[in-house]
Amino acid sequence: MFNTKKLAKLFAVGALALGVLAVAGCGDDSSKETEKVNPNAKVVNVATRGTVRPYSYTTDDGKLTGFDVELLREIERRNPNLHFEFKPMAVDAAFVAMDAGQVDMIANQMRRNPTRESKYYYTNEVNNYSTRKLVVKNDRNDIHNLDDLKGKKIAVTTSSEFNELVKAFNETANPPIDIIYTDKAGAETLNLVATGRADAAGEYEYVINSAVKDRGLPLKAVGDVLAVVPTYFLSKRTDDMKQVNDEIDKTMKEMRADGTLKKISEEYLGGDYTFDPQK
Repeated sequence: MFNTKKLAKLFAVGALALGVLAVAGCGDDSSKETEKVNPNAKVVNVATRGTVRPYSYTTDDGKLTGFDVELLREIERRNPNLHFEFKPMAVDAAFVAMDAGQVDMIANQMRRNPTRESKYYYTNEVNNYSTRKLVVKNDRNDIHNLDDLKGKKIAVTTSSEFNELVKAFNETANPPIDIIYTDKAGAETLNLVATGRADAAGEYEYVINSAVKDRGLPLKAVGDVLAVVPTYFLSKRTDDMKQVNDEIDKTMKEMRADGTLKKISEEYLGGDYTFDPQK
């Protein structure tokens, strides 16, 4: 007969050994990654969506990338005294996390507004200029501007400047535009339009182009540019983050001057969006 106590002990030892091997394997992977990081570097925890092409998204093999992410990685390469740790989360959650001291910065196409400027720090150098247009299904020819959307449904991200634009339009519109709110940015607004649950959305032009090219969504941009929005990084309002922002600004100026900023824009946004198209 088997000694059940002895057999159970053998299983426990075996499981422990496998667990140690698994942890050791994970440790090897992480050590390879951290070997490249200056151990004395200031660690900046950065909240970023991780779900929105082409700014911040995860590839099929699990790598976090995108325009905002790669900008900070290039800044880190040029400044080994800084190390950016990325924490994927929605924008609303990012502000909660930053107020709680869990993250130091938000990298998510952040625009300036007076309320945020009184509470947080922004970098001064513009990351890129976002041109926002209406997007509809590619078989529709009845929508070209906000007037055409009276009485129809539009998908809007709650934290966007487009939300404010549509609400202002609705103050005099009769009938008003029916607003569908989401906090999931372009990933959700474009899906709502593509599936017919919304008649239109207002999205950045290169997000629309990326959705058509990379995801095959049946969409098209229509009408005139509704807004040109400069975007920045946003951080906690502390002395150490002021120093980090100053270093980011200095490096961004160098990247703009040597063409690196333009190159990253062309790679991830499909064109050079590093200058104000209205000037």
